[in-house]
Amino acid sequence: MQRRQFNIRVLAAMAAGLPLAPGLASAAVPPGPGGFPDKPVKIVVPYPAGGIVDGLVRAVCDPLSADLPQRMVVENRPGADGRIGLDAVARAAPDGYTLLGASPLLSVGEHLMPDMKARGKEFVGICGIAAAPTVFVVHSGVAARTLKEFVALAAAKPGELNVANPGVGSSIHLAQELFFERTGLKLTNVAYKGQPPSLVDLGSGQLQFAIVTQNLALPLIQAGKVRALAVNAAARTRSLPDVPTVAEAGYPDTLVQSWYGVAAPSRTPAPVVAWLSQQFQRGMAQPEVRSRLAGFDAEVLALDGARFDALIDKERQRWGDLIARRRIQVQQ
Repeated sequence: MQRRQFNIRVLAAMAAGLPLAPGLASAAVPPGPGGFPDKPVKIVVPYPAGGIVDGLVRAVCDPLSADLPQRMVVENRPGADGRIGLDAVARAAPDGYTLLGASPLLSVGEHLMPDMKARGKEFVGICGIAAAPTVFVVHSGVAARTLKEFVALAAAKPGELNVANPGVGSSIHLAQELFFERTGLKLTNVAYKGQPPSLVDLGSGQLQFAIVTQNLALPLIQAGKVRALAVNAAARTRSLPDVPTVAEAGYPDTLVQSWYGVAAPSRTPAPVVAWLSQQFQRGMAQPEVRSRLAGFDAEVLALDGARFDALIDKERQRWGDLIARRRIQVQQ
């Protein structure tokens, strides 16, 4: 019925010589099971606007919305190391209208927080979007030109240098902990609600070291405020071709790639999950979306729900041991 009404509206507008309403001409996708969706679909990102999770989710959802019967709306709900947004989605009606901008928090939360023992299992994957490279950086005033030089410098000043922590259990935080474990470094951990708030302090020199999503670090690198020492990626990136990988810099066993995607409450009807997954797969095949993701130097994953669930489970096993060894905890 909705598709029939849509066609009638289009024909009526054409006959009257009127312009079509925004999105009307491109709404080529018929509704899903039971007429889903008949209202906007909200995707909750549990981190600040302007961060990597926010950027990658919007890179896919904004173009995709133009073809869907209803728009997808991104809502940022940061705080409590991502738990506020994650809990909001877990407690939402499992009807497909409230989704989660997913990050490694789904894999590590149960190892960190007693109240999240079941949280990772309360979600089902919709789509794995991409893995974004990060970069090891120091403030320009730090006398280190290579990662090994920084390790030597920091080892001589235990606890004297500051490092940004954008969220306990975030992929950035875990990458840093893995690096510190392998090198024996001790830096002072400074907590932030996501990466964007830490960038000002990194540029001013209040932070001496950080691992930052490359896309967010580029303006500071280009302005000469920070120096890139290595990229946390399997290969050199398009935007920083002269910066060695972490393996080339001498630390191959500290490679961590941060992945992101979209998930739904686990009790969401399977036909709705399948329809949403199909739409995300279709959207990620669009040249515009691929171009947007290329702007992040991201490795496109385009995982369907089942493969995204498998990645989340694999990462859950990987990080449990590190969290236990490093005695990583969150403030309750």
